[in-house]
Amino acid sequence: MSKSDWVAGMKAIYPVCFGYIPMGLACGVLLQQSGYHWVAVLFMSMFIYGGAAQFMIASMTAAGAGILEMVVMVFFINLRHLLMSSSLAQKIKAKKIPFSMLFAQTITDESFAVNTMHFKNDEEWTPNRGLAANITAYATWIASTAIGALAGKSIAISPVVMNYILIAMFIFLLISQIENRIVLWTAIFSGLLAVVLMNLLHHNIAIVITSVCASGFGLYLQNKKDAKEGILREQ
Repeated sequence: MSKSDWVAGMKAIYPVCFGYIPMGLACGVLLQQSGYHWVAVLFMSMFIYGGAAQFMIASMTAAGAGILEMVVMVFFINLRHLLMSSSLAQKIKAKKIPFSMLFAQTITDESFAVNTMHFKNDEEWTPNRGLAANITAYATWIASTAIGALAGKSIAISPVVMNYILIAMFIFLLISQIENRIVLWTAIFSGLLAVVLMNLLHHNIAIVITSVCASGFGLYLQNKKDAKEGILREQ
């Protein structure tokens, strides 16, 4: 990748990175307090790379859960990454398999949102720039969690502050993508459904179910709009 690709990718993803730092530090601290060595935290961030999953691992370890239980839970929580990677696969189909594998490994909710927005609205956005953005966020998360694990109990981060940062980051990404009524209604639908399912299921599988249902709802609205426009053209 060229220098311009790295600069463009880093410029697009830096707001996400600022949000990753306090969350990564907090995640590293929690994992260290749950008994994980900082090297284990480093490799966990490299291979799992999922904030929700890693926070869950810390809490499950503290509660005495087994490895198999944690593996199953991580699988379901990170299942949405399969949907996100599949959605962007068409944009990088000209690239070789190693590139695609690295691109998929470095996709998260935030980098997916940034890439989706830029692939749609920025004619100069390329797979290389997308990967540069992914890797920048990836490296930020790995470094933050490792530093948090190294520092251990000497770092005190309020969960309230961390939650506000996370919410603010997602609001920024959501607003950046709302460009028509279909996206707006899909966002409202997914938000309401997520709240309902979380209260009913009390489990993060609600996020996966919401993602699938929201995608179907958005597709339904788009098909309905296309059919209406087709009827108008025929008249």
